[in-house]
Amino acid sequence: MVDVGLIQEPHTLLAAATTFRQAMFGLPGGVTPLENWVEEYLQPGRVYGAWLAGELAGTTNSFRGEITLPGGNRVSHAAVTHVGVLPQFSRRGVLRALFQRQLNDFHQQQVAVATLRASQGTIYPRFGFGIASWFNTLSLDKRELGAIPASAARIELLPAAQAWEQQVTIVHRFPERRAGTLTRWPQWWAMQQHRLRHSSHNHYVALLIRNEEPQAFVRYHAQPDENWLYSRDRTLVVDDLHAPDADSYQALIGYLLQLDITRHITFASRPTDDPLPLWVDNSRAVTISAQRDESWLRIIDVATTLNARQWGAEQPVTLAVHDPLLPHNHGCWQLGPQGVRRSTAAADASLSIDALATLLLGGSRVWQLIFSKKIELHNPQAAGRLERLFAVTQLPWAGLFF
Repeated sequence: MVDVGLIQEPHTLLAAATTFRQAMFGLPGGVTPLENWVEEYLQPGRVYGAWLAGELAGTTNSFRGEITLPGGNRVSHAAVTHVGVLPQFSRRGVLRALFQRQLNDFHQQQVAVATLRASQGTIYPRFGFGIASWFNTLSLDKRELGAIPASAARIELLPAAQAWEQQVTIVHRFPERRAGTLTRWPQWWAMQQHRLRHSSHNHYVALLIRNEEPQAFVRYHAQPDENWLYSRDRTLVVDDLHAPDADSYQALIGYLLQLDITRHITFASRPTDDPLPLWVDNSRAVTISAQRDESWLRIIDVATTLNARQWGAEQPVTLAVHDPLLPHNHGCWQLGPQGVRRSTAAADASLSIDALATLLLGGSRVWQLIFSKKIELHNPQAAGRLERLFAVTQLPWAGLFF
């Protein structure tokens, strides 16, 4: 039998961190620090352990914050991370027991939504997680562009180690409104600082100054190259770009283009509808070098979450939602522009809670889930109505990993 409980003792919290690293043995050294782990990198009362026959077999952790939904409203959010089960205890119900306890506790804590970043794509749907957003890695070849005009933006350039306070303030005061955006918790910032301290690269932050204060930033470094001084393919890697509006985005991109010593710019993570290919004068200068799943989302409270979301102008639809892990979500729900409520009417369509999570932020279309048999239609007219209800103007994106 698997015993699951919250871990409070510092030495056991360190043991849980070791368990995670052993389960994820391919992660590079320095990703999770050992020094001051409990004091600086954990939120109290959020780390769970699972024991089999008295041995720590697995662990999971989370951080509390908020997530933005389509329309701009925020709901309470848990960023699930450090999930790992030791290989000698796999396929014995350890992960299921951990998630059953963690998800139920989230509900008791009035968390509306949880997300995670998945190391494997086959594990998490069984626990109600669906892919809610994707990201692209973009590569820009400046040699394919025409003349690059001088930027009129006012930029303050700092070594990244001296600019953490400014970055935190900008993200807090000038948040992005794109669906999928997460508030950045203090321990996330602490982890970025840890990784930068242990990096062999020089990292810089360009602050965009408007109205006499920093309002946007880009953090970047040079891609390692043994022959960098003489290289014809010097590459700048963008680690973080926070631009809450189009003007600040264009100003920061304009600044990056003016770094003449580089030939290529790599954007590690951008939304799948990023306008960069259309903004530059030659769209072929921008290539998508990778597209990957980003936020795996779990709806903890259907009523709270769906009532906070903005809906398109369309007649209501009744959905039958299947959620075996959280029974309060299970059943029929009527959703429409006036809100979401329980319904006793016959369902127009049926879907699992992970399929509903996939639709929530607008990262996938209704027709795609019908095609892949993740939505079962009972009323043929429901397909078009659902498409219009879930429609969004921007595709979702979080832009950070944890």
